[in-house]
Amino acid sequence: MDKPLLLSRLEKATDTAASFVIQRGFPVPKKKNGTWVGNTLVKKNNIGLYDVISLDNNQPLYENISVLDVAIIIAQRHSNGEFKTIRKVLSLETVFSKHHTDMIHYLHCIKGAKRRQDYSMMAILEDKFQIAELRAKTVRDEIAIFKRVK
Repeated sequence: MDKPLLLSRLEKATDTAASFVIQRGFPVPKKKNGTWVGNTLVKKNNIGLYDVISLDNNQPLYENISVLDVAIIIAQRHSNGEFKTIRKVLSLETVFSKHHTDMIHYLHCIKGAKRRQDYSMMAILEDKFQIAELRAKTVRDEIAIFKRVK
């Protein structure tokens, strides 16, 4: 087989595989701080949250997403034009972030109550922490429904 024919077949196979990956929206690691998902890039910003960036104009489409899995779900759905689903996932992510922040706050308060040796307050705060943790897990499970698997 001659080289030009072999190269053209290889190029065609590579183009087909690349277009398949872009259409399906599979995450492809790019470098240390970013992941290609379809026609978008999920990248960590300077405050430690995630942005979904368009490859067409290098502008952020969605900013300050707290969980990488949620950012990848949003990028996958954006690649397929499922904007209603994106709104649902973003609203669930807001609820998850609220419960996660509550958990951090209750842990901080528990440490203060422990220093003061206020055991009744510690018991109350531990209950509140467990409720916030349960709610966060429930929301996280709701978000996981939207994740695409090959």
